[in-house]
Amino acid sequence: MAVSSEYVEYILDQLSESGDVRSKAMFGGVGIYVDEVFCALISSSSRFYLRTDDSNRGDFEALGMEKFPGKRGAGMPYHSVPAEILEDPRDLAKWVAKARATATSAAPKKKRKRVK
Repeated sequence: MAVSSEYVEYILDQLSESGDVRSKAMFGGVGIYVDEVFCALISSSSRFYLRTDDSNRGDFEALGMEKFPGKRGAGMPYHSVPAEILEDPRDLAKWVAKARATATSAAPKKKRKRVK
């Protein structure tokens, strides 16, 4: 099932206070970039997820939010966003800032070339 363009537009509108936001179709869903950092996604079943790690996972789990299942149920470091957070762009911007920081800290560090 493909994500509806209306739902993508709704999510992008809700993210209006989160920074420079763009979307990209991928793997039947949509990847969301905030200030050029991939930190959110919309699944093919039209669920919105933010990047998580030990620093913010508890916020999601405390509200009973599910982990993104990924391929074959292996799970990925993303959790669904509570409706009450999604409906308030200011609150959502706070959650997105944490997800962006999580994604940035998880990004592989570029190796420096050794100079001889």
